[in-house]
Amino acid sequence: MTSVCILTTVHTPFDTRIFHKQARTLVDAGYEVELLCHHDEDTTKDGIRITTLGTVDSRVERWSHLVKMYQMAIEADADVYHFHDPELLTVGILLSLRTDSKVVYDVHEDYADAIRVREWIPDEIKPVLARVFPQIQSQLARAMDSIVTADLPTANQFANRGHDSVVTVRNFPRLENVEFGEVDGENDSEYTLAYVGGLDSERGLQRMLKLTHKLRQHDIDVTLRLIGPFQNDDVERNAKSYIRRHDLESAVELLGYVDYEDMFAYLYQSDLGLVLVDTERFERNVPTKMFEYMYAELPVVATKSGSTERYLDSDDSIFVSESLRKSDIDAVAELLRDEEKRSEMGDAGRQRVVDEYCWEEEKDNLVELYDELTH
Repeated sequence: MTSVCILTTVHTPFDTRIFHKQARTLVDAGYEVELLCHHDEDTTKDGIRITTLGTVDSRVERWSHLVKMYQMAIEADADVYHFHDPELLTVGILLSLRTDSKVVYDVHEDYADAIRVREWIPDEIKPVLARVFPQIQSQLARAMDSIVTADLPTANQFANRGHDSVVTVRNFPRLENVEFGEVDGENDSEYTLAYVGGLDSERGLQRMLKLTHKLRQHDIDVTLRLIGPFQNDDVERNAKSYIRRHDLESAVELLGYVDYEDMFAYLYQSDLGLVLVDTERFERNVPTKMFEYMYAELPVVATKSGSTERYLDSDDSIFVSESLRKSDIDAVAELLRDEEKRSEMGDAGRQRVVDEYCWEEEKDNLVELYDELTH
C-alpha cells in the first residue's frame, strides 16, 4: 500500500482541511496515512495514524521541534510527504534531497496578506517581510514535486513564478456524514449569530462582539455563538474584557473547539453566519466558514473582500462595512426579523454548496494529483 506522511507543526491533529478532508479522502482512496503533529498522545482515528511530536506552549517552542519533525518524517519512510506550514519548507527541502519520495507543499493562504496583520510580527518589518516572503517561498518550493493551494489567486501567483505542478484544492465543506442533530445547552435568545473558526482580530472577533452589543442596544434579543479557539491568551483576555464591560456575559457563547460533524448542528440551530473579516487580509484568502454556513441554511453576513464577493451574492448574503455603521446594524436587525427572507436565503445558499461548493466536488483534484505522483 502506498504510504503518505502528512506533516504540520502549526495545526491541530483534527484540523478540518488536513484531517477531515484530505487525510480521510486519501484513506478512502486506498492510501496508508500517518499524520505527524503536536498532540497529547499517539492515536488512530478513521484509519489515520496520528503520531505526536509532543505538546508545545509557545511559538518558539514549536519552532524548536523542526529537527524532531524531520527525524520522525525520515523514520516514517513514506512514499509521499505532504506538509502544511511554511515553517516546514526547510524540512520539505531536506526530504526532497535525502529521500526518493515525492514531496508536496500545501499552501493554505496568501502568506504575504497574513504577514501584514500578524500581531506577533513587529510593525516596522511587516512591509519588507510581506514583500520578500513570496519570493523566498517560491525559491524554496522549487524543490517540491508539487504545490497545492486552497485558492486560485495563490495558485496563479506560483504559476506566474514559473512553477509547473500547481494544483488548487479548495477548502469547501465535506458533506459526507454531516447531520443536523440536537445540541446541548441551547440559549434562550430569540436569535443566534454563529461563527466558526479561530478567534482573532483579523477574522472579525471585535466586530462580532460590537455587532452583538449594538443589536442588543436596539432591543434585539440575540446571542453570539463562537465555535473555535482563541488565537492566543491576549486575544482571549481582550475579548472577555469587552464582554464584561458591555454586559454581554449572557449573550456570548464560547464553545471552543467542536468536532467537524457536530459543528453543523450548532450552525443549523442558529439564524445568521458571520464572516466579518478584514477586507485586505481576505482579498485572496477564502474564509471556508461561509460555505459551512450556507450548507447549514444560514444567510451570511459578510464584509466585502475579493474572496467574499467572489462566492457570495444577494440571494444568500448581505454585506456590511468593516466599521459597522448604523445602516449595517439596521440591515442585520431587519434580516433577523424577516424569517421568510432568511429561509429563502438559507435555501439558496445550501443549494449552491450542494451543486458547486462542496468537498465531494473538489476532492478529485487531490486524488488525481496523488495518482500522478505515485504511478
